[in-house]
Amino acid sequence: MRQFIPNVFTIGNLLCGFLALHYAFNGNYVPAAWLIFLGAVFDKMDGQLARVMGRDSPFGLHFDSIVDACTFGIVPAAIIYQAHLPTGWGLALAFAYLLCGAMRLARFNALSLEGERGEFYMGLAIPTAAVCLTQYVVFVKAWPIPHATPLAVLLILVLSFLMVSRLNYDSIPNFRGTSLSDRFKQLYFVATVGLIIYDGIFFFPMILVYVFSGPYRWIFRLLHGDVTQHA
Repeated sequence: MRQFIPNVFTIGNLLCGFLALHYAFNGNYVPAAWLIFLGAVFDKMDGQLARVMGRDSPFGLHFDSIVDACTFGIVPAAIIYQAHLPTGWGLALAFAYLLCGAMRLARFNALSLEGERGEFYMGLAIPTAAVCLTQYVVFVKAWPIPHATPLAVLLILVLSFLMVSRLNYDSIPNFRGTSLSDRFKQLYFVATVGLIIYDGIFFFPMILVYVFSGPYRWIFRLLHGDVTQHA
């Protein structure tokens, strides 16, 4: 029974994606976007529980990836397509996002099965890309900006590239860390949670900071000649 507990959260993740798709079909993009975020929370919890309980298994890994491809691949692609890109070329862009997300998941599984996971994620994780993409829809709806569609195109291209890149990304910050870098990550995490609670409109700008932390870290480590391990 205990080995099934992490899968309950994976099922919750899939349910969030399914409900988000329902809202997206009806043009209700804001609740759909927040369901994607809730799915990302469930996705994080199932992985953490599996490791804590020692119930990490090939079945759980593959089940989680299939669910992630649905909740964080197909559904966000459908949301951004319907909200900003309802054309043939928009459909192609949405598919490009889905394809890169699927490749990111396949690479993660391959590294996990080969035991090559390290302290950093290699490439932007698809749940983060999905949250960023769907929160853009929320941000634009609450605060209309000029050229929203071209910016959506740019965002899709950037997120797609970052998912299949070899750039380093942090997971949830280690709250036991005491270095200046750890303190900054902890402050960023707490500030993001606080701003979301205060007003969800702040979520998109805050997650952009994380999205661009990968290129920033690459430039910094390139200049200093550092080598890192990947997850």
